[in-house]
Amino acid sequence: MTLDTERLDPNDDISRTGILGRMADVLSRKGYNTASFAIERNSVALQGKPGVSKASVTIGINGLPNVYLDPGVDDVFTMLHNKTEFSSGIFGDTWSTSLIDSVANNKLLHKAIDSLDSTTTTARFPTSTFGSSLETVARMIASREKRGVDVDIFHVVLTRFDTHKRNNEQLEDRFKDVNNSLRAFVKEMKTMNLWNDVTLIQTSEFGRTLTPNGSGTDHGWGGNYMLMGGSVKGGQILGKYPTDFTTNGPLTLHRGRMIPSTPWEAPFQGIASWLGIDASDMLEVCPNLKSFNSSYLIDPDEIFDSAKVSSAPEVPEVPSSPSSEAFSRFTCFVPLVLSLAA
Repeated sequence: MTLDTERLDPNDDISRTGILGRMADVLSRKGYNTASFAIERNSVALQGKPGVSKASVTIGINGLPNVYLDPGVDDVFTMLHNKTEFSSGIFGDTWSTSLIDSVANNKLLHKAIDSLDSTTTTARFPTSTFGSSLETVARMIASREKRGVDVDIFHVVLTRFDTHKRNNEQLEDRFKDVNNSLRAFVKEMKTMNLWNDVTLIQTSEFGRTLTPNGSGTDHGWGGNYMLMGGSVKGGQILGKYPTDFTTNGPLTLHRGRMIPSTPWEAPFQGIASWLGIDASDMLEVCPNLKSFNSSYLIDPDEIFDSAKVSSAPEVPEVPSSPSSEAFSRFTCFVPLVLSLAA
């Protein structure tokens, strides 16, 4: 279920790709320099077509891990894995290429982050897993010019929402952490003057029952997902809000399991538009979009305030260097996944 919601391609039209990876593919083909990062655990959501956009990088909640190689070993390591002979197999060559690229990317990212001031983040983040993850995201965003990127995409997972028991106590602790961590992140983005160029979406693979099981709730179906950012038109509920939560309601199943009325494609189509993806490329980003007519979808103008949205990043015809700053706008997309299954 988690994989399906991260891929958003139920008919396998674009095999082995995720919703965020396909966005990065389209933007990369348009000439934008994109970067995708998973915090702590890799996600299929960031997977694009091979060779189109850059592969995603997985980093820890406290930043990039170090790769320790002795100076002498470093040269031998590169020479060994760069060597291809007639008897070399494709799997071995692919593994060696991936290993060399991973070590090289690690060094480049460390160089970009280490060049920043130790007090890069000014907001006080909670020391929780989620707070540390968002602080790492903020530090990566702060290194955007050193990395020369136009668009950053981050995937953050927060678990322990499967509250079959002790529902109230657990949610009180989790929501307090979510609130404090997001408050610090928003403050940091505003300090960087980037809040209008940052959008976060909170999603989950399924909802919860509206009626308790005694001390908790059980697995449901439909749920509410939040979108936030400086350009987001906040304070509103989009989609069709249920008018009857009783067992007689047209969208209510046993024990308050709500039938979804808005597809996942609705918010992600809006986000793709906000990132500068044209309607002509939308079926690549959301292959299942063709299954829904306009009554199920949401106009991007209902989601985002056009007055606050900057123009899409300008693509320099001839970048002056790998760290070129010739872009007029940086955009950041941080999908926040609150897992209800673990």
